[in-house]
Amino acid sequence: MTDPERNEQGAPARLGSVVHAMIWATVPVLLLVQLLASAGVEASSFWSQVRQLDARMARVAESRAELIAEPLWKMRYDQVTGVLNEIMHDETIAAAAVYDDTGAAIARVVARPEDQAVAEVSRPIQYSNGNMAVQAGRIAIAYSRSTLYADASSRLVLLLVVGLLATFATLIAMRISANIFIGRPLAVMMSAIQRSKQDGRAYPADLTSSNEFGQLARAFNAMQHTTSGALDRLGHMATHDPLTGLPNRRSLTERLAVASRDGGSPDTLVAFCFIDLDDFKGVNDTFGHEAGDEFLVQISERLRSAVEAEDWVARLGGDEFVVIRPEVSHEEAAHAFAQQVLEAISEPIRLHDKQVVPRASIGLAVRHADDPELSHLPTLADIALYHAKSKAPGTVAVLDEALQRDYRRRRDLELAIPTGFAEGQFEVWYQSQVDLESHEVVGLEALIRWRHPEHGVIGPGEFLPLIERSGNNARLTRYVLTDACWALQRLAAAGRPQIRIAINLPPSELADHSLAAELRATCARFGVAASMLELEITEGSLINNIASASATLHRLRRLGATIALDDFGTGYSSLAHLRRFPLDKVKIDKAFIREIPDSAEDKAIVGVIASLAGTLGLTLVAEGIERAEQALAMREMGVRFGQGFLYQRPQPIDAVLQWLEGRPAAGSRILAAGPSIAPEFAA
Repeated sequence: MTDPERNEQGAPARLGSVVHAMIWATVPVLLLVQLLASAGVEASSFWSQVRQLDARMARVAESRAELIAEPLWKMRYDQVTGVLNEIMHDETIAAAAVYDDTGAAIARVVARPEDQAVAEVSRPIQYSNGNMAVQAGRIAIAYSRSTLYADASSRLVLLLVVGLLATFATLIAMRISANIFIGRPLAVMMSAIQRSKQDGRAYPADLTSSNEFGQLARAFNAMQHTTSGALDRLGHMATHDPLTGLPNRRSLTERLAVASRDGGSPDTLVAFCFIDLDDFKGVNDTFGHEAGDEFLVQISERLRSAVEAEDWVARLGGDEFVVIRPEVSHEEAAHAFAQQVLEAISEPIRLHDKQVVPRASIGLAVRHADDPELSHLPTLADIALYHAKSKAPGTVAVLDEALQRDYRRRRDLELAIPTGFAEGQFEVWYQSQVDLESHEVVGLEALIRWRHPEHGVIGPGEFLPLIERSGNNARLTRYVLTDACWALQRLAAAGRPQIRIAINLPPSELADHSLAAELRATCARFGVAASMLELEITEGSLINNIASASATLHRLRRLGATIALDDFGTGYSSLAHLRRFPLDKVKIDKAFIREIPDSAEDKAIVGVIASLAGTLGLTLVAEGIERAEQALAMREMGVRFGQGFLYQRPQPIDAVLQWLEGRPAAGSRILAAGPSIAPEFAA
């Protein structure tokens, strides 16, 4: 391999770094080991020489003490000095001295400055004559180890130089061997990898050695051969759904990006169908997830069969599919195509020997083929799908300007929710519940309104789903609870302590085990009894989590709060819920009141509900009473309480207090244009 090729592929830098790292990790250690070993040997030799010198000086002192003993005892001091002079030829001896038995210096000889003497040996001088043995004095010899130090330093320097030369030779040998046995094999391997990476093809590593690198090269070549097909399969898996084999969301994004970049004929329309299966969760819950997967596979096969060869089908995940027809002549043809797809989906499917009729909703977006924003088609079709799912499930909804305006409004409102809470834009209004016999006001239902600075007063039907999607259900419930306790405080001050306030609980709150504790704390803060609160729940919220809902309702009931089942008759297995949960009151949905007394069927349904409630000891409230004949019919069928526009429309608490005092506000009783009166502590 030439140097330019090696530089282009980037191999030498990587390989060089491996070899250099290995060398520079090894050589310092090798050098350090050599130096430490040499220093250890030299230190051992040095201390051995020191011990030999000390032993020799001790022998010299002992031998001279024997020679000096008699002259010292007989006070022949010149002989003593002569003995001392005899030993001064030794270069290691710096000085010698003899002291008598009184410690007085008798003789002293100095060969060199005493500051060079680093050690001293001293021996007593014993004189014996016959039976007499006395200590005549003491001899002291000072000697220097500087020669030993100098020799040791020279040897250390020599060892260092030899070690460096040996290390340098080792470095060269290691570099050569590393390049031969590591660098070159790695360069070959890296070259094969880089070339494979550049064009995606398999390039074998040409190594014939029998060592580990040769084995690695053979394994690499075998792996490339084995995985060449696997890479293709992985590429397919990255852009296709593993269950149905359809293109996935990534493939859709790439396809739309290419179409948006390349453009098309300005006279051609592209039809984009966003499909969502209705109640697919029910299929999974009823038949199991394996059957649910089979259900999705059959749906995908139907979509393939329902389209032409030039059409495109994808699964985005879950129960969402996309069908694109790249060429339609007009919007009516696109709608007919979407309807054809919907009909193909709706054919019965057999699961576990049972027939299931699939239902789906389709959002249809149509754009010109040269539209640079074709990549936005999923979002546009999703807007139409949202409309179909919320307004008319099982149908095709075509995107138009009105739907886009609704979508923009929803997005604006959803983004404005945090500001609405922070600035107190949400207001709690109240509608009275009356005794149908005495017409006395027995309670108020708390109803939320949003006084938006741009859109005016917004009803709950529009923004409550957005509150739920944004995860602010709990915050809104605490907001309403706080305002309701404040309203109970004002009602008591106005001489109406017997009026209760009803609050609607969203389904998510029934799974919140802290709700009861927060309700108790809020009531205590305002000095009102929890028994003055009525908590309204829907049948749908009960069925979502029966065990958790039952536990939460029992906690609230133990605090003294009343539990009411709202919109009765429009939900699920209502009779089972009446028996299973701790309910005190049932509110008949206004759908059954609207046609009374003209509808015999509705009268029969309300009569059955009233009879059932009487048997179970439940209080009945009729919602949506707007005419006097409806109120009369309710009384005749045993319904005790009612609420509706016949008695009072929802109003802020100030207007309600005026109405209770018999002094309604001037003009319309709905203060839609009035200023926000949401209390600061409710924000």
